[in-house]
This record gives sequence, structure tokens and C-alpha cells, in this order.
Amino acid sequence: MSVSQGTNPPLHPDKHSHVVQFYSDSALVVREAGKVLGEALSAGQSAIVIATLEHRNKIAEKLKREVQDFENAVADGRYISLDGAELLSGVMVGGMPDPQRFTNIVGRLVERAASAARNAQSKVVAFGEMVAVLCAEGNSEAALKLETLWCAEGNSEAALKLETLWNQLLERNPFFLYCAYPSQVFHNPSGAELFLRVCSEHGGVVGGEDSSIPKLHKAGANTAESIPGTENNWRWKEIEDRFRLFVEAVQDYALFLLDPKGNVTSWNRGAKRIKGYDASEIIGKNFSNFYPEEDIRARKPEMELEVAAREGRFEDEGWRLRKDGSRFWASVIITAIRDDSGNLVGFGKVTRDITEKMQAQVALDRANQELKKEVLERKLAEQRVIQSEKSLRSLSLHLLRTQDEERKRIGRDLHDSLGQVLTAMKLSLAGAKGETDEDQVAIERCIGLADDCIREVRTISYLLYPPMLEELGLKSAIPWYLDGFAERSGIKTKFECSADFQRLPRDIELALFRLLQEALTNVHRHSESLVAQVRLHRDGDNAVLEIQDAGKGLPEEIGQSGSTPATGVGLRGMDERMRQLGGRLQISSNGKGTTLTAIVPIAVPAMEPVKAVPVSV
Repeated sequence: MSVSQGTNPPLHPDKHSHVVQFYSDSALVVREAGKVLGEALSAGQSAIVIATLEHRNKIAEKLKREVQDFENAVADGRYISLDGAELLSGVMVGGMPDPQRFTNIVGRLVERAASAARNAQSKVVAFGEMVAVLCAEGNSEAALKLETLWCAEGNSEAALKLETLWNQLLERNPFFLYCAYPSQVFHNPSGAELFLRVCSEHGGVVGGEDSSIPKLHKAGANTAESIPGTENNWRWKEIEDRFRLFVEAVQDYALFLLDPKGNVTSWNRGAKRIKGYDASEIIGKNFSNFYPEEDIRARKPEMELEVAAREGRFEDEGWRLRKDGSRFWASVIITAIRDDSGNLVGFGKVTRDITEKMQAQVALDRANQELKKEVLERKLAEQRVIQSEKSLRSLSLHLLRTQDEERKRIGRDLHDSLGQVLTAMKLSLAGAKGETDEDQVAIERCIGLADDCIREVRTISYLLYPPMLEELGLKSAIPWYLDGFAERSGIKTKFECSADFQRLPRDIELALFRLLQEALTNVHRHSESLVAQVRLHRDGDNAVLEIQDAGKGLPEEIGQSGSTPATGVGLRGMDERMRQLGGRLQISSNGKGTTLTAIVPIAVPAMEPVKAVPVSV
């Protein structure tokens, strides 16, 4: 990249004739671009203008006045004027220029212009400003067309990509390309870095705004010969002056230049504000003064310059030192700057104090870690609760099974042992003869009491473990139980069951019978209902048992939930029985009664229907 201050720019050996002009006055670029294009048309070359509508119109007016055969040039296709916004929209894909589209559209445009040129050796001169002007003039008509493609400060990466595509096209089809960037493009926090990168994409940088634009044509001359001043007579001091012109006013960034050894050669206001040094205190000193001792021992400053020199750019974040020794967290970009021969002439360095951003990120990371810790602890607590629930359910199942086995044992003991003793006692009393009438009356009274005891023991034994349930099934055991319940409680009962209802697996029948016992016990103790209705039926692959009363209902928080309440040993036991069988328990209550519904899947094929037979107790 070369910079000219009042002289003609050289040709870059790789980028051919690709120069750039920076300006703040729109009239200046119209005047200078008009000179370049007018001289090219007068020499028989072709001219391409890719610009805003305003600049296209003003350039055309200037050419009409100064080029004799301008109308013929337009008619012959030697002068082509295109809207920058429309052309740009045709080559953009996803917010970035697409190389294939650029080659198809712009490459063919250059070929068409070259074929129309009268001068066969130096054919095309192009003026392009579509990226720069669109970025800078956000309120222009052209920019508004691309509002979805460009951010408020311009899409610098897309702009630089476009410059790279121009250079690739120049390598395949040599022509002269004159670009123009308004200075306001660089009036933002990233402007200094963008300026350096834009310069690096051009073979020459035209100097101050009062500089002359080189003569681009000579009869029979090629592009290289048509531009005088190709000797490398630009100095690093001129680059430094141009850089300072754009970055002096920036205060949010430290912007300064280094020589190839890392010594500071320029210093802006932002550098003074961030690092604390006056220019007189730091210019000439090595930039390693800004690094902590541990970084210096690790040769980090030297490493950064080596990477920037090798790869063209180095970017990093880390601790840096102010003049007073305090630390700040810095975002650093170092860009290598080379002359036309490719020799390293220095570095441009951009530093920003992002301590607050870093601290905010650290705080956010800490908060995220604490949140993750809380989430992990919550998950562990939930797992412990789940494990506790599993343990509780396992214990509950064990208790229920133990309870059933104990009921069965006690029922058999009552029936086989105590029942037999009472029967023997009754027989003994029946064979006894009283000596007096009073003795005989007493004996008969004892025989009656023995009969009552035998019936009560048999009833308790059957309630604890009814043999009818095991022998005939749930369909027969329920009406037998309801008869006894109605007699003991005074509550009228009704049983509904389809005639073809079949036997269920033993575990299911026992669970539903125990649930019926518990439910009717609750009806008797708490509901104040005078009636109870029991329904047993199948619903697809499920067995359904419903117990309904017409009492005062359950508390509101239980009756409206539709699920099993957490309190109440009886209800929890019912629910656990259903869960162990893969079923569920539902409770509904509206103040006029309560309905308890047990739904359990039938896991094994049902048995053949068993005809119910009456059983007397």
C-alpha cells in the first residue's frame, strides 16, 4: 500500500492499477473522477461508472461539457453508468458479496466495455464507490435500498470482501480502477482499523484532497506506461501523517503506530486517555511498556509482532498496564503495514479498554456457574426425593403385602382355631342338662351366645380374607360383602355389573376388593350418606371399579383436584395398590356426594365367566 501527497500513485505489482481516494467534499470526487474518465474516453478507452445516482448524474454532466464525442461513446457502449446499490444487490448473498455472482455480473461488464474500446492496448477505466458511499450516506436513496444488507456503521467485512473480488478481477482482466471513500466511513470506533485494511487492499492511495489525479492515457500506451511516477517515492512519514489525519479525534480507542521493532511512532488522544502517557513520554519507547512483567518474561510482545508480520494481523485480549501501573483488560488488534515492494515498514495498533465488559462477562460466568450449581443441587435433591418416593412406595407395597398375608393368616386362625373352639363349646353346652329350670335357661342362653360368637368370628374371618374372592372371583365377592355391609351399617347398597364380566388376575381382584372395603369404610365413617352404589365393568383393556355415595363430599381442595390427596392413610393405601398394578385412582366430589374410581389394566387374559352362587354366612 502506497500513499501519495500531491504526486501520482504507483501501480501495485499484484493489484495492477487499483487506487483509492479519501474525500470529505462530494464535489471533489466528482471533479477528479470526471477528469480520469474524461481523459480515458478522449483516448478511445472505455469508461465504467458504478456510483450513486447523484454522482452519476454530476459526472455525466461534466463529461458532456468536456468530452467532444461523449454521446457517441454512450451509443458505442464505451461509457457505461450503473447504479451502485442495484449492482451491489445483485452480487450479495446473505449479507456478503458472492464471488460467482460478482464474476458473472462485473466481470462480463468489464469484458463488454473492453470490447467496445477503440484503444486496443489500454482499454478500460472504472470508477467505483458503491460500498463506501452506501456505508457513509445511510439516508441516501441507494442506501435505503440495501437497508437489510448494511448496518448503521456499514458492513466493513463485506466492503473489504468486495475490494478483494475487485483485485481478483484485476488480475484476470487488467484495467484501471479508481475507488473513492468518503471520510465519514471511518468516523466510528472501528474506523482506524478499517482505514488500514482498506489501504492494504489498494495498490495506491491518492493523497490530499487538493492532489491531482494522474493522466491515464497516452496514445498507444498500456496501463502501466500511462501513469507516471511509478517509482517508489512514498515515505513512512506520509503514511503516518495520513493515519493521524483520520484517527486523531478518536478517544474511545488507543490508535498508534509502531516501527518494525515495536517502538511507538505516533500517539492519539484515545491512547493518552486509556494508557495515561503523553505523546512526548511514550513516542520512541517500545510498546512492551504496556505489558505486565509476566508477559514480558514470556516474550509476548515480540510474539505478537511476529504473528502480525507473518499473517498480516494479530488479535488478542489480555491485561495491559497504564502509566500509573494499574491494569486494564484490553482488546488489541495489530496490523502489519508494508510498502509497495512488500517490505515491512511498521504496524498499526488499535487498543480498547474493555475492562467493564470483561468484568460483566466474569460476573455473568460466575452467575451461570452458580446457577448451574443450583440446578445441579436441585436435580440431586429431586433425585433424592424420587429415590425416597421409590423407597416409600416399595415399603408401602411391602406393608400392603404383609397386611394381606397377615389378614389371611388371622382370618384362617379365627376360622380354624377359635371357630372350632366355639363350636366345641356350643356342642358341650347343648349336651349339658341343668339340674333346675334356671340352670337350663342359663345353658340355652350360653348356647345362643356361642352361636353369635361363631357367626361374628366367621364374618371377621371372611372380611379379613374372604374365601369366596379366591374361589368365585370379584363379581361374586362384592355382592356378598355389600349385603354384610348394609346389614352392619344401615346404608343401602346397589351393585351393577355386566353379566359377561369375567374373572380377573388374582392380584387385581384382591387389590380392587381391598379398595372397595376401604372406600365403603370411609363412606360409613365420614360421608353421612344413606346410600352407596358400586359399579364394576371393563373399559377396553382396563377393569374399572366405581364407588359412589350421596354424602356431604370431600374438602374442596381434594374434591376438585381429581387426584389422590397426599393425606389420609386409607386413600394413600388405595392409590398405592393401583400404582403397583399400573393403574390409577381418581376422586371427584361436588358437595352432593363423592365418586371414587379405580382403573387398572388387565395384564393377563381373563378367565372364563364363573356363575355366581349365593353364599350364606
